[in-house]
Amino acid sequence: MNESTTQVQCGFCGNPINEAPDAKAEERNPCPKCGSTLRRFNVSITEQLTFHASLGFKAKRQGERKPHVEGKSGDDLHRETGRWMKKDRLIDRENDHYKEVVTDPESGNVIRYCEEPLSEHRGHGSAKKNPHDETKK
Repeated sequence: MNESTTQVQCGFCGNPINEAPDAKAEERNPCPKCGSTLRRFNVSITEQLTFHASLGFKAKRQGERKPHVEGKSGDDLHRETGRWMKKDRLIDRENDHYKEVVTDPESGNVIRYCEEPLSEHRGHGSAKKNPHDETKK
């Protein structure tokens, strides 16, 4: 939500003036306090910023390419609704475990809950079939 307000004051004495900010100089009425037609315009603009963050980690052993445990927790943009959700994901390759929970932060409702052996986790994210692989056959 953004808002802006403009306050008109006498440019000489600072007295508030009840006049449109876009009034031409030759159409201004003199200040009732000092008689000046100089004006000062105080403009106030208010805007709201929202920040989103997430934190991820990877645990690797020396000499291994893939991490044996990785996770991510924080804000995530839900593609279907275009709204920000809270996502917690844990991938534990060592114990063959996958868990993902997506929660609506406004209502607290769980939008998606998936907990299964990692070896059975198929058809999501990077586990989706690559359409280019179909054409190579």
